[in-house]
Amino acid sequence: NMDDKSLFTMLTMVNGIGSWSVHMFMIFSLHRPDVLPVNDLGVRKGVQLLYGLEELPRPSQMDQLCEKWRPYRSVASWYLWRFVEAKGTPSTLAAVTASSVGMSLQQQQQMQESQQQQQQQQEQMQALPLPQHHQQQQTQHQPQFLDPINGIMNLGSNFSQLS
Repeated sequence: NMDDKSLFTMLTMVNGIGSWSVHMFMIFSLHRPDVLPVNDLGVRKGVQLLYGLEELPRPSQMDQLCEKWRPYRSVASWYLWRFVEAKGTPSTLAAVTASSVGMSLQQQQQMQESQQQQQQQQEQMQALPLPQHHQQQQTQHQPQFLDPINGIMNLGSNFSQLS
C-alpha cells in the first residue's frame, strides 16, 4: 500500500497524467480520505466562497487554507463541490455555459424557455396525487442527505471526536 505522496509522484511521471487526474483517481477510485485536489477549479472556487476571498486561491495557497481539514480533505473537497453547486442558480449556470460555448442570444433564450418548461412539467408531476400506499412508501424511504451548505462550516470540528 503506497503512501499518497509516493503514488502521486509515480503517477505524474507518466506522460499525460497530471496532478488533477491523479487526485481524482485517488479520491474516487482508491477512496483515499485525505486528498486535496489543489488544481481543481471547483474546490478552489469553493474555498474562495467559503472564506470570502476576492480572488481565486492559487494552488500553492490551498494546502495552508485547507490544513485544518486533515485527514479528511477528500470529504472537504466533496463538500466544496456541493457548496459551489448550491451557490449557482440554474439560470446563471445556463447563461455562463451558453456564453462560454458561443450561443447566440436567441439560442440562449430558447434554452432558457426549454428549461422553464421542463421545470413546470416536473412541478406538475410532483403535484399529482400518488396512491395512498405509494405515499406511505415514499415518506418511509426518503433518503437523508447531508446539508453541504451548513455542514461545510463545521467541517473538521467533529472529526476529532471520532478518534
